[in-house]
Amino acid sequence: MATRREILMAAGTVGLFTHGAYAETKPGLSPLDSEKFRIAAVEGNLPTVMAMLDRDPALLYARDAHGVSVYTLACLHAQPKIADELTRRRLVLDIFEAAVSGDEKRAAELAKDDPSLSHHRLPDDRTPLHLATQAGKPGMVVFCAMHGADLSAGPESPLLAAVDHPDHALATEMAVFLLMNASDPNARRKDGKSALQLATARGYDDLVAMLIHRGADPSEISNAPSVERVYFDRRFSTDLQGKPVTREDTYGIPQDWINRFVTLAHFDFEQVKKMQKLCPTLIMTRATWDELAIEASAHMGLTPMARFLADLGAPVSVCTATMLGESAHVKRVIAEDPACLRERGAHDIALLAYTGLGIERAEIAELLLRAGSDVHARSLGQTTLHIAARKGYLDLARLLLDRGADVNALAKVQGASVTPLAAAVQAKQDKMADMLKDHGGRV
Repeated sequence: MATRREILMAAGTVGLFTHGAYAETKPGLSPLDSEKFRIAAVEGNLPTVMAMLDRDPALLYARDAHGVSVYTLACLHAQPKIADELTRRRLVLDIFEAAVSGDEKRAAELAKDDPSLSHHRLPDDRTPLHLATQAGKPGMVVFCAMHGADLSAGPESPLLAAVDHPDHALATEMAVFLLMNASDPNARRKDGKSALQLATARGYDDLVAMLIHRGADPSEISNAPSVERVYFDRRFSTDLQGKPVTREDTYGIPQDWINRFVTLAHFDFEQVKKMQKLCPTLIMTRATWDELAIEASAHMGLTPMARFLADLGAPVSVCTATMLGESAHVKRVIAEDPACLRERGAHDIALLAYTGLGIERAEIAELLLRAGSDVHARSLGQTTLHIAARKGYLDLARLLLDRGADVNALAKVQGASVTPLAAAVQAKQDKMADMLKDHGGRV
């Protein structure tokens, strides 16, 4: 199959494109035909689109004055029949078209040859992530993020399109993901409206709360809800011994390499050790989705890897210290700065959750709850009781229940609502299931 580049170059040699716009190619056609074609596509006039393509197939790659393809325009205007007709006629999707249509398979193919494709921009400066949020494609939002996209990229942050999407469910899925990975909660449109104001205007109360939780200024709206706000002041401040840490985000290392290192820290200890040996300062660097390697290993419950990175001097947040079972470290930090109880790990995972992500840490959970941690705090939609139930951590589960945890709290897991008992049953944690039933747990 010919590549998009080959097709465009071939078209250019016969004068089909002039500065990205369609030019006259056949008797009876004028330069305005491309405009007529775009209007028909945006309005969903399939017969006209088909007739014009039959007359001149080169219209398949027509673009508007801003360099945006007809396929992209059709997707943004919710005209799937037009988009399908264009692909039926063998349109070769570029990364922007893959993003706007949610075609992750095509995007993955393109990424093999161009790992930096998430940074590409249209002439109007939009990235693939901008198009994915505008079109309401959560899977592509995640794809772009995992390929190094700037989650707050201008000219207007992708978060703004996400919170303003007319489908509440899609808006929530996209915006929560972006916010959990440090997209700027105080982003503003060119007209001055903030993400918080847009969510409020839509009546998206859940997103209003999430924006404030992640740092949006509540004074921008009236009757702002009272929400626990994330606290990060000590996140990178000390190492495992409590000594001050000085670090940079990149140390001049290519961002793609940093992103790969942090990605591997979620599952591949051996590769992490190899990369660290080649470049020791990697342990201090941060991925574009706002995560250090030690934070990745911590929320994945990979105790040996997190300990390895901590011993090398990586920053140890109170979340990481909790997962490692460093109770003295946790106690000292909370005593020095009680606001650290509101600290969240990567992906907005609650501090209390780290008592169950790796080895069971019931004694630290008790310390945190006594100090004021919220027993109902959620992490990726789940309570800490859900985590304990799935792991079979009986001591932790009993403590949480004694402190008021909702035994029948619901969490969304792969589209289904799951109680802690259901989580225990799915994980074949029979003793846990029996204990939860004794406390009134239901499936």
